Amino acid sequence: MDLEEIAAIHQLKYRYFRFLDTKRFRELGELLTDDATTSYQGGELSYTGRDAIVAFLDESLGSGDIVTMHNGHHPEIELTGATTATGTWYLEDRVVIRAADLEIIGTLLYSDRYEKVDGEWKISHTGYDRIFEEHRRHSDGKLHSFRAMFDAT
Repeated sequence: MDLEEIAAIHQLKYRYFRFLDTKRFRELGELLTDDATTSYQGGELSYTGRDAIVAFLDESLGSGDIVTMHNGHHPEIELTGATTATGTWYLEDRVVIRAADLEIIGTLLYSDRYEKVDGEWKISHTGYDRIFEEHRRHSDGKLHSFRAMFDAT
């Protein structure tokens, strides 16, 4: 039974990434609890509620000029109760902003909380901390900046 629940949570997060990259933000919103929270970029971008999260994603990534790739893998899922779970995901991402000739490449760790609502797993919290991020000129790959979580602040 536990393996079936964990597999269902895997499918949930896989859909999250797919809907994110295909700009299907309303459908992504259906994967969230009504009162879901986010803590993107180490908390710099925090939102509360499904509508606020979907609006943020649409405003920041909705342009067809911005193309994203999110590859989530190595999930560590822990069932913490009959209807609750936590998860850690390793992510590799790539963002291309064509108008700015900018490419952002990096890795991060997602920390999630899940709730089973009416028999279906939903994301109640999602957020990440960057491991590293590099900015490059998309047209020729020239490195503009690189930062890592290990850098002195």
